[in-house]
Amino acid sequence: MNLILKKDHLNHLLNAWRQEYEVYAPQSLQNFTHFLPLQDGFELAFDKAHNTRIPPKALFLPTSEALLKFTRFGGYEEVPSETAPRLIFGIRPCDAHAMTMLDTVFEQERYTDPLWKARREATVVVGLGCHEPCQTGFCTTVGSGPFNHAGLDAILTDLGEIFLVETLTEKGEHLFTQLETASEDQSMHASEVQQAAAASMPIAFETEGLKQKLDQNFASPYWEEVSRSCLGCGVCTFLCPTCFCFDIVDEAQRGERVRNWDTCMFRTYSLEASGHNPRPSRVERTRQRLSHKYSYWLDQINQIGCTGCGRCVRYCPVGLDIRAMLRKAHQLPSEVLHA
Repeated sequence: MNLILKKDHLNHLLNAWRQEYEVYAPQSLQNFTHFLPLQDGFELAFDKAHNTRIPPKALFLPTSEALLKFTRFGGYEEVPSETAPRLIFGIRPCDAHAMTMLDTVFEQERYTDPLWKARREATVVVGLGCHEPCQTGFCTTVGSGPFNHAGLDAILTDLGEIFLVETLTEKGEHLFTQLETASEDQSMHASEVQQAAAASMPIAFETEGLKQKLDQNFASPYWEEVSRSCLGCGVCTFLCPTCFCFDIVDEAQRGERVRNWDTCMFRTYSLEASGHNPRPSRVERTRQRLSHKYSYWLDQINQIGCTGCGRCVRYCPVGLDIRAMLRKAHQLPSEVLHA
């Protein structure tokens, strides 16, 4: 269903939702935008043509969280998995799409993360389409798009003085029951904006056959070349909406077992108890990062493990560009099989 939301009515609607939900929306903080809970006097940060710096996956998989609390005499108490109803407003489609991919990790048939599942079930997700896609984004290249619906309960299209609201689920319909229905002209205008946004995004690299090139060049000198400038800082993975590596440690002073974000770009992540490390240098760790996104995810769920958000391009301190890395990878020689 297509509805019309006047922009000067938005704050009133957000405040009304606060009576029912804990509402998160992009807001400015220390020169960046972040998903923060709305408080009295809030100011939205919708003027940037790109995502928040930290992906909203942090609202479901916090950077650090207690899993268990230890008691005095050697016992423990589990941390409750219940959470209050939440609404994430203004999420970009690439980030919402990423959440559905992480569902395949944390909500498997045999192994389900109760904390992740509880937060997902308690959350309504309203997207803001990218009518002006950011320069570092490449969602259309990896099978998504600036108005992709995956993982969303509703999505907004900016039409100047109004938003066209497209409700996608019952949760989404519940939010916008008071809005008027969009006219045929308004719906057509929104469709034109969406098509123009997608058409404005050039193909960043060729994905056809890319997995085979990566698989067949596991020991190629290419990995040394593309990893040469890498600092191993992990920014690309910490800010990636589909990365999910974590470590679990017992914090004796806090009396807690804690899960913290981790990254395959750190040397100690793959260090084994024997002292052996299968990824001893940035060469192997760079290969793992690209191969996981563009080969191993395809083996596991038949999807590229990247939604093209562009954060790894925008925030790399030495200017490494995964798009250029993958263009070069596609030019690698293919293995020739002889009968």
